[in-house]
Amino acid sequence: MRTTSFAKVAALCGLLALSGCASKITQPDKYSGFLNNYSDLKETTSATGKPVLRWVDPSFDQSKYDSIVWNPITYYPVPKPSTQVGQKVLDKILNYTNTEMKEAIAQRKPLVTTAGPRSLIFRGPLPV
Repeated sequence: MRTTSFAKVAALCGLLALSGCASKITQPDKYSGFLNNYSDLKETTSATGKPVLRWVDPSFDQSKYDSIVWNPITYYPVPKPSTQVGQKVLDKILNYTNTEMKEAIAQRKPLVTTAGPRSLIFRGPLPV
């Protein structure tokens, strides 16, 4: 059960990072640049049934990790406030995303501030 839950959170993080709010697969000319290499992304289906791109390291074994170093999610690229979406709204969206993701991840593995030999380091973007 714990393995399945952690895998779901890991998949959700990947989906969040890659899918944004789109209902179709992002085309290469629209990639944000957050990843160094997009060539290994594979098309799959999200929990809501929408097509998304993701990559999972074939050698990933969650049993090798006993904690997660949480790095807050950041916008990538950094959005510019406008008359339609102000800075206050952007801040609220980012704060909400960080709170919800951090709580979900903390239910699976302990969060730590310093990486140990068996720590997984989380770093995720909120695509704009």
